[in-house]
Amino acid sequence: MCRKLRKLSMALFKTITVLSIICILVNLSSNSSQQSKLVTSVDKESYARVYADNIMVNSNLSHMVSIANTSSAVVKNNTTKVLVENNATQVAVINNTTKSTPIYEYSFSYLHVPVNVCKSNGAKFDPFLLFVVKSDVNHIAHRAAIRNTWGNTSNPGIKLVFLVGYSPLMKPFIQMETNLYKDIIQQNFVDAYKNNTLKTIMGFSWVASHCSGAKYIFFVDDDYIVNTKYIWDHLNRLYRAKKRSVFLGHVWKKAKPFRNAKSKWFIPKGDFKDDFLPPYASGGSLVLTVDVIKKLLTQFKVMKPMFIDDVYIGLACKELKISLTQETRFWRYYLPGRMNHLFSSHGFRSPMQLIEDWKKYHIQYDMVV
Repeated sequence: MCRKLRKLSMALFKTITVLSIICILVNLSSNSSQQSKLVTSVDKESYARVYADNIMVNSNLSHMVSIANTSSAVVKNNTTKVLVENNATQVAVINNTTKSTPIYEYSFSYLHVPVNVCKSNGAKFDPFLLFVVKSDVNHIAHRAAIRNTWGNTSNPGIKLVFLVGYSPLMKPFIQMETNLYKDIIQQNFVDAYKNNTLKTIMGFSWVASHCSGAKYIFFVDDDYIVNTKYIWDHLNRLYRAKKRSVFLGHVWKKAKPFRNAKSKWFIPKGDFKDDFLPPYASGGSLVLTVDVIKKLLTQFKVMKPMFIDDVYIGLACKELKISLTQETRFWRYYLPGRMNHLFSSHGFRSPMQLIEDWKKYHIQYDMVV
C-alpha cells in the first residue's frame, strides 16, 4: 500500500509541476505575443520581412516580392542599394535570362537548427516518421504541451521539430528553449501570419537538405492534438504496401477564393484570377514524403509567392500533377473524444486543455507508440 501511495504521489507531483510550468508559459507567451504585434504589423501587405542587424543589402533586382520600410534606395546600373530599417528587408526575384522565367529566391539564414533528429545532425539513423510542427514563435506553452503529450514518445523511429520565425522580443526565450530541447528550426524572417508560406518553405527546405532519409513527414500546426499511435500504424501499412510517395490530407475541392479585401484569407485577382481554387489540402495537418517535398520546392522557385500556404501548395501540385489523397481523419475541428479514429484534431483552446484532454483520452484510445 505504501509503495502504491508513493507512486501515486510522484505521478501527482509530476503532473502538478508540468501544469504549473504550462500556466507560467501561457502568460509569458500571451504577453510576448501582444508586444510582438508592434514589431510584425509594420506593413500588412508585406509578404516577407527579415531581421537584419544594421546591414546594407546589395542585390541585382528585377522585381521585389514585398514592400519593406527603407530609409533610402539608390538605383545605378540595375543595382539597388537598400538600407534596412525596422528589422525589415526584401526578397529578391532574379530573372532567368535563358527562359525569361522569374526565379524566386528564399535566401534566409538559419538562426537555430535541431540536433540528433536525423543522421545529418547527429542521430544514428533517419526517422521513419518526422513530425514538423509549424509554431508561432510566441507559443512557448503550446510547444511545451506538445512535448509532454502527443510529441512525447520513446519510439526511436519518431522525431519532432518545431518551425518558428524571428521575434526580437522572444530571442532569449527561443535560445533557452533551443538549449534545453534542441528541436527548434528558425530562420531570420519575422514571425507573422503573412509569412506563413515562408515558414512552410523553411520546413520543406530543411527536410529536403537535412533529413531526406525520413520515410514520412507529418506537417502540423501547434494547435492540434495527434493520435501518434494511429498515424504510425497507418503509415507502416502504407510502407509495407510500397506506397513510398504520398500526399495525404483533408482535400478541399471547388473552393472559391475570398475576394473581400477585409478577409483574413483575401486573394486578389492579380494573385489568382480563376473563380475556383485548385484542389488543396488543409495546411494545418498533412503527410508528405520527401520526394514530393523536393518537387514542390523546385516548383516554388518559378511561382509567384502567396501567403496562404496551403493554397500555394495546391497550386504547385496542380502544375506538377501531384495527386492529393483525401483523408478525412485529419479533422478540421477539435474533437478529442473521437481521437480513437482520427489522426489529428484541430483547435484546442489552450495548452492546458491539451494537457487535460491528453490525460483523459491517451490511454483509453491507445494514442502513444
